[in-house]
Amino acid sequence: MTSEEISFFNTFGFFLSSQLLTGAEMDQLSGAFDRAMDKARDGAPIPVSGQNRQQVIPFFDYDPDTFYPLLDDERILEPFAALLGEDFLLTLSEGIIHTGGSGWHHDACAPDGLTTMRAAIYLDPLGPEDGCLNVIPGSHCREFREHLVANKENLGITPEDLTGRYPLVNEPGDVLFMNHKVHHAALSDRPGRRAIHINVAENTTPEENREHF
Repeated sequence: MTSEEISFFNTFGFFLSSQLLTGAEMDQLSGAFDRAMDKARDGAPIPVSGQNRQQVIPFFDYDPDTFYPLLDDERILEPFAALLGEDFLLTLSEGIIHTGGSGWHHDACAPDGLTTMRAAIYLDPLGPEDGCLNVIPGSHCREFREHLVANKENLGITPEDLTGRYPLVNEPGDVLFMNHKVHHAALSDRPGRRAIHINVAENTTPEENREHF
């Protein structure tokens, strides 16, 4: 990552890397994703609108040959290392089939001074009306995030009109790097949106103790 990209991530809490993966790679990931999610459902039908989304954790174990190479891919590792340091830790992998939209929320918040984040690979084109992820830039910062939480009822009334929201239009091959503390929402009820998440955390283990882990 360039110094400008690192500064953008630290300021706004996210960075979208356009066409980081090739079309051929996305075709392979898409097919493997569908087979893995089908295997995880064990014969059950794909969830539809009005049902709970399908979320599989850990996900990569369902097809190690296809998914594990993502964990060694320098195009993904390099941004993680630039943002978290060379000794970042993998926390979990996820496969998700969404069945509708979501209100404004943030994911698990690490303590102040500790950064956790994800690389999100969306397998389908997602425009502003198709369920692309909307984020509130800068909402990973504690005071701003706490203000949003305290006024959550105002966010939920007309989220599509929220001043400052930023829609992350996605084409297959784009990879979103996002701080887990960022407020985000999908403002469309379109079902079937498919996502792969690689979640990582900054390693705060003292250097002299790391060899024991």
